[in-house]
Amino acid sequence: MTRANRMKTGLAAAAALMSVVGVARAETPAAFATLPAEVQALYLGVEETIQPSAYDNFGPVKQPWKWCHSESYQGNPWRVSVTRELERLVDLYKAKGWISDFEMSDSNGDTGQQIAQIRAFIDKKCSIITSFAGSSTALNEVIEASFKAGIPFVTGAGAVTSPYAINVDSNYVKFGYDVAKGVVEGIGGKGNVYASRASPAVRWSPSSAPVPTRPSPRHPMSR
Repeated sequence: MTRANRMKTGLAAAAALMSVVGVARAETPAAFATLPAEVQALYLGVEETIQPSAYDNFGPVKQPWKWCHSESYQGNPWRVSVTRELERLVDLYKAKGWISDFEMSDSNGDTGQQIAQIRAFIDKKCSIITSFAGSSTALNEVIEASFKAGIPFVTGAGAVTSPYAINVDSNYVKFGYDVAKGVVEGIGGKGNVYASRASPAVRWSPSSAPVPTRPSPRHPMSR
């Protein structure tokens, strides 16, 4: 690929990402319009369900808390590091007297097992259940059961569609837009853009990040 073509490819990818952000947007409830403009902007391009929270009238839970964490997978270093960080935080809050116990389950990719483990947490009267959900929809019934038992359910790094969960995640479309915009502005609207990937097996979907997926032959690490 010539230098001119690489430049055109990089800039076209950034422009395409911006156009995707401009058209991709989840349906929003009427209350969304009441949020400040700077908060609404954080949801630009988000594809997850946006809906009113079921926790408007949820009262505080008495300390110390029994924290239960439902994992769907521990097969990669990132998930293991998150678990270690949770355990580190738990130790800090135990020292403060805020947390009495921390219990974790791992379903190893089995959604049915994860549902059963969450039900066990409910029976144990956990103060809160956090989760990396193995499915965006399959856990909805048990999440509602958790809510009705007075146990808040919080997901991380993977949203669920249940209104009875609090989803904590990043808007990767908005993140990609901001990065692409910053790159384009930083190079004055023209130039070469080098994308480095950690694994050759990782391929981004053109619908969310339209960048070339073929490694450059010019450098063995350009993946």
